[in-house]
Amino acid sequence: MATSWHRIGYAPAATSTDNGSERLVWVAQIFYFIFLMLVFIGQQPFATRTQDELVAMAQDSDGSDIFKQALFIGFALLLTAVQILRKQPLRYKFSFWPLAVMLVWFFITCAWGVDPFVSFKRAMQQLIVIYITFCALSLIGPQRLFDALRAALITSLLICWISLPLTSAAVHPPTESDKALIGAWRGFFFHKNIAGAVMALTFIVCGNAWIDRRKYYYALFAVMAFVFVIGTKSKTSLALCVGMLAISNVYRALSGNTQKRAILLLMLAFGMVGFLGLYVAYQPTIERLFADPTAFTGRVSIWRVVFDYLADHPFLGAGFGGFWQVGAQSPAHDYLNQAFQMLTAHSHNGYLEIWVTTGPLGLIMLLISFLALPAYWFLTGSTRENQHLMVPAFAIWVFVMYQNLLETSFFDKDRQVWVIFLAAVATAHATFKARPQTAWNRRYLSRNEEATHG
Repeated sequence: MATSWHRIGYAPAATSTDNGSERLVWVAQIFYFIFLMLVFIGQQPFATRTQDELVAMAQDSDGSDIFKQALFIGFALLLTAVQILRKQPLRYKFSFWPLAVMLVWFFITCAWGVDPFVSFKRAMQQLIVIYITFCALSLIGPQRLFDALRAALITSLLICWISLPLTSAAVHPPTESDKALIGAWRGFFFHKNIAGAVMALTFIVCGNAWIDRRKYYYALFAVMAFVFVIGTKSKTSLALCVGMLAISNVYRALSGNTQKRAILLLMLAFGMVGFLGLYVAYQPTIERLFADPTAFTGRVSIWRVVFDYLADHPFLGAGFGGFWQVGAQSPAHDYLNQAFQMLTAHSHNGYLEIWVTTGPLGLIMLLISFLALPAYWFLTGSTRENQHLMVPAFAIWVFVMYQNLLETSFFDKDRQVWVIFLAAVATAHATFKARPQTAWNRRYLSRNEEATHG
């Protein structure tokens, strides 16, 4: 007999009964919070460093730090042990396979790097950081994961403000070789651009928390974070943070309208394309401005190094993490066009960095995993019920997408912005998977209906 399917409403998201101790969930959340704080603070907070010392640190950041290795592996093992001991079902089951496939490709590219072992160790850093993020998510769920992230950001904000009157190291000193850094606030971070980006994301997260919860202290934290961004003199972060808060609230207002959200996402995509269009249209003017090492870190001249290498090696790239700062044999050294580039640690563009190290295939995987798929989640997965998670995650996602046009955050070791971005993407994916699903009901057709449909 013929049948017909009819939509009858929404099926509730899968839920499960907690059969075990809630204490293990709290333990996992505390582990993740401590992991975030250690990533944010680093091993040498408030340490004074010259530009040469910063580059030396970048050269040594190849995964050989025994303390960091033990720390990260320890966190991964602790979360794995909690997962084994748990008595309640997982809050999240990993299904973000494009990210897993991309990691496999990154490991493959290590084989043709100038120093495969260095590339491999840098790729292993990424694997461990990503594993910790998604393992924590599976144990505590997206709400607790994002709560831990917000708590870590607020804690970092308070430490940075307290440090300003207590230590001169919270401000870039007059001895900086890069004169543009002198006087810029950095808190416990080792560079004002990192402090600016983290505080901008704190502003976005706390601003959205205030709008959702109307708790006065979130408004206070948002104001404190914004003032600190101004103090860092980080132009990119300052320009983005206000815009991202505004855009996220437009997205919030459109939580019930997929068509209007699609228009918003298209406008954001056109904004990124427009950035490239402006570069093409005003290339001479932009190059004069950006190529100056004292203005925007000489980004255009750095990008020229990348493009020159890609012209000679268009298919495979230099191997993951294998273009800049791999010692004297770094591929970038053959293409440098200004002396200051010897101190450059990355491409100052996250998309170019992945392209030059893992080839066009790596770039395509990046765009699918971190641009196309999250765009679909944010387009179809936001509801009035989950917007307190999807909206701030959306704001972080857009911020990092745009920031990577001028900075390198994607797969940047265990750097702060990358770890925050991972948490936001993980939160969005888990929230998207848990959204209410349309339910369908089978109904048998009568003979008259069969004739009508036949």
